[in-house]
Amino acid sequence: MSDWKSLIGTDQALLILGSLHAFEQERKLDRSEVRPVQIIMDGDIHLAPFFDSWGEWGVISVARHPERPTLLYVATETELMKVDVAERSVTNFGIPDLQDLHEISMIGDTLWLASTGRDEVVAFDIKQERVVERVNLSAYGSTPKITSRMVEDEDGDRQLAGDVRTESERFHCNQVFEGFDENLYVLVHYALGNSQLIRRAARRLMGRQGNGGIINLTTGEVISLGLKGPHTMRKVRGHYWVCDSGRSRISIYDPEWNLKDTITSVGWVRGADFSDELGMFYMGISRFRRRYLILNPGVEQPPNMVQAISMESRKPVGELVLSGVERVTNVYVIPREVAVAMLQLQPDSVIEK
Repeated sequence: MSDWKSLIGTDQALLILGSLHAFEQERKLDRSEVRPVQIIMDGDIHLAPFFDSWGEWGVISVARHPERPTLLYVATETELMKVDVAERSVTNFGIPDLQDLHEISMIGDTLWLASTGRDEVVAFDIKQERVVERVNLSAYGSTPKITSRMVEDEDGDRQLAGDVRTESERFHCNQVFEGFDENLYVLVHYALGNSQLIRRAARRLMGRQGNGGIINLTTGEVISLGLKGPHTMRKVRGHYWVCDSGRSRISIYDPEWNLKDTITSVGWVRGADFSDELGMFYMGISRFRRRYLILNPGVEQPPNMVQAISMESRKPVGELVLSGVERVTNVYVIPREVAVAMLQLQPDSVIEK
């Protein structure tokens, strides 16, 4: 165990979210054993019991508006809630038809939800507190403008393949984000979709490589980056850092989506954030699910943990093993005062609106 007091700023804390596996046959924990919200502060892990019962699986993602840091938007797999840790109140917005939510992203006054199970991104206006747009990614699957950014994997194709999905799921959207060019993008597992036409294009363009990439929602361009099961895009010091989950690494791109570097890790890499002040990049690492071990019996099986990476050397400088989750769903750097307020929340003192 590393000295995490020195790896996190004194005015910051690390928020770790986790859950059960989505597929029941892969679960080992009972839901009552899950601790979905954990906070690393002062070198120790602190549990936030107020959130223990949230979600059928756990807690998936959180977003904050920079002008109101004590206001949290919290997503489970099917619901979006607003938590005001200063006023100690909770609002469930009751948005219908959300399924297998992944990342939620605050862009201006719009909260973008990746409703992965419906291949849909949902725009929620936080001032009006209502859904203002729903974009189904099937619109990008018929005659997409394809740009390939393939890079041959140095290790061939021995790493884990992308998720095995049903025919009905075309893209497996994970996150909406604003690019350096101010265009709106969505990160997807299948940049070329899953229709018969697009599958043929994928085989022709990608061979045995991954099919993950991005869709430019502003221009309609589909950019295949050859990622395997990607999650969590972050803009770090003028570059895009993305969790290339199936390859157990971080892939780093310049603003034109040229691959510049990779950082090798272990396990299923998902959830990440950074402290520019300390020059630290933090990422969540989960044990591989049973189905991946069957396909890849020799792959390393790490514990669930959070790992700190030096942004200068791009080498790991600390690891902290987690319990109470089957997978890490997200990682965020938050202000220390927000973390303290989250730990102090109690069910009998919170108002439900």
